[in-house]
Amino acid sequence: MNNFQKNSKITKVDIIKWGSIPAIIVIIALAGILLTRSSETSSGFLAKWKSAMESGSLENYDALWSKNAREQIDSGYQDTARLFAENFVIEVNIANAVDRTRKVAQYPNYLQIEEIPLLIHAIGDRLQSRTLTIAKEGFIRQHWKLISDEVVREEIGGDLSAFEAARSDDMQSQSTSPAAPIVLDWKNALENGDQKKYTSLWDKSARMNRQNNYQLALEMMSDSADVDISHASYKLLANAKTRHVVNKLSVTTYSNGTPIEPHSRTLTVEKKGFFVRRWKIINDEVDGDYLSDQPIPPVENPSVEPISEETSSGIYEGNAPIDTQLKVSQILGKWQQAWEDKDMETYMSIYAERALITRVSVRNGKESHSYLTKKQLHQKMKRLNVHYSDIQVKISNLQINGDRAVADVEFLQEFKGIPASGSRPAYSDIGTKELDLMIDPSDGHWKIYGETWSRYEDVPKFPKN
Repeated sequence: MNNFQKNSKITKVDIIKWGSIPAIIVIIALAGILLTRSSETSSGFLAKWKSAMESGSLENYDALWSKNAREQIDSGYQDTARLFAENFVIEVNIANAVDRTRKVAQYPNYLQIEEIPLLIHAIGDRLQSRTLTIAKEGFIRQHWKLISDEVVREEIGGDLSAFEAARSDDMQSQSTSPAAPIVLDWKNALENGDQKKYTSLWDKSARMNRQNNYQLALEMMSDSADVDISHASYKLLANAKTRHVVNKLSVTTYSNGTPIEPHSRTLTVEKKGFFVRRWKIINDEVDGDYLSDQPIPPVENPSVEPISEETSSGIYEGNAPIDTQLKVSQILGKWQQAWEDKDMETYMSIYAERALITRVSVRNGKESHSYLTKKQLHQKMKRLNVHYSDIQVKISNLQINGDRAVADVEFLQEFKGIPASGSRPAYSDIGTKELDLMIDPSDGHWKIYGETWSRYEDVPKFPKN
């Protein structure tokens, strides 16, 4: 009996001893995974900072800060918060920023990233140079946090050639993004019209949650498409280790051999899976400027004749002086006529070199924004002229406000594009356009410095009285 009890006791001890070994191994493995996942590089943090700045999201920007540092008066936080509040468009170049990263001698856990160029789009673009100070915070899961975001230099309306060159380098470096392979697979699926392949790229749960966007993308797929990813911009989302937003993707689809105007797309991709992690599409959003290939029904509204340069100021609304109304209406008539005549030289001459063009697509009450430079607008208009043999632009409800040097113009715009193969429009849209004009000091001519086009989808048809 005693031997049996002794053997039983030994057996229980052995079970406890040998059973604890796998538990220890599991704990060590989990600790190793946790410590590995908690490491964050300074370049990864810099990508999140760039994404937060360009998104204009104060919430994302706040998340990058050490709380105590953010509340310091001289931290630079309030300067950026004011830019966000004024809705300025910000571009950041982080090309070669790693080469300008330095340790802070008196603080071993601190880093400084020096001379990061920013471009703030406004009337008279502002060039800034910033220096970031970051430090690692956290006990187990350490992350870099902002200690200061200092503007060390600022210039208004200066030479942007250096910034443009840096932006080109930055965009070229985007091809090294870890998310680039799935974007290439997405491009191939669209160009081959392979709906099965396209579906396989989606995360299943995301496909259900984003059913509307997924179905719209399927409906837009054709057996012939061109996808341009050469200007793609890859941004790592703040507070996300492997979720990237990829925008500036241009897609041109064809209907019966007739090209439809390119539209832009924004992909959100993320690594998914427990044992084997693969990149998956989380969202595929059609941005503004998409022209559908559905023919439009005949319109019953009376046509609006192009504005002539000799028109009377009496038909305009707004508080601008009469001479401003006359001059601006002449510029607007010239702009409209050049668009319809496909006179690219005249059309583009009306835009200032640093003009900022904003596109807003309104679908189901939700706004989607995209932005173009003058150079990008020129490329877009060239494609538009190729796609349509006849272009019609009609303007109504014109308002001109301002003074003798600056004018804010707003009107209702209707566009029709007629292909060479037919007499009916292949595409039509309607929306509001706002133009910011001012006298260019270099030549004394009125120029467009800002343009915002808001295109409305599913416009309700009100009953006639």
